[in-house]
Amino acid sequence: MHRRLAPYGFWVAALLALALVPAVAAAADGEERSPAAATAAPDGAGVEIEGGLSPDQVADLNRAEAYLNTLSTMKARFVQVSSDGGFAEGDLVVSRPGRLRFEYDPPVPILMIADGITLLYYDRELEQASFLPLWETPLWFLIGEEVAFKGDIEVVQVERGPGTLTIVVRDEDRPDMGTVTLIFSDQPMALHKWIVHDAQGVTTQVSLIDPAFDIAVDRDAFSYDDLEFNRAARPSNR
Repeated sequence: MHRRLAPYGFWVAALLALALVPAVAAAADGEERSPAAATAAPDGAGVEIEGGLSPDQVADLNRAEAYLNTLSTMKARFVQVSSDGGFAEGDLVVSRPGRLRFEYDPPVPILMIADGITLLYYDRELEQASFLPLWETPLWFLIGEEVAFKGDIEVVQVERGPGTLTIVVRDEDRPDMGTVTLIFSDQPMALHKWIVHDAQGVTTQVSLIDPAFDIAVDRDAFSYDDLEFNRAARPSNR
């Protein structure tokens, strides 16, 4: 079953971008990694954030940041499954900083393109486009110059279990929009699942298929000049 994706699918796109991180270490083929990324945290109880971070939580967030900042380029297929019965799949291309192409297979008509400045949300069926400044979207957290658990990103929970690290985050200015849960394996650290809980109560999980990392990416993948919609309304595409 496929259902049309609402704009809150931006959260899902953002989490897909993160998925290129797990294979970076393998792609490096023995290359030395950052000590922060390589060090495994001891097992321990999860602690919900109430009035500040503990030293252990700060250390965990720093390790996760160092790990996520190894992200560079990726191409992959993806599968997206939602708790309301929704199912979709398609193709993802990422080039940090600032560029992403997130395209669903038919019958889902949605295409999203971040060109380094603007995020396009395009409905092929309706030939309608919406543009947002990239830095005003959740994607900026993941494909900007630096990934950091600070600023507009509020850490809701940090939990350590046997061989796992779970970090729950949300938009500090719009907490009612929902949360994103990042689940890492910890020996070595690798992001293996991300879960979006949106404002409508829908839970969405995303998986990647056959990702390729640190590869050459065609800049044209982030252009929307070939799309059919009101050209007069288009911002300058760079």
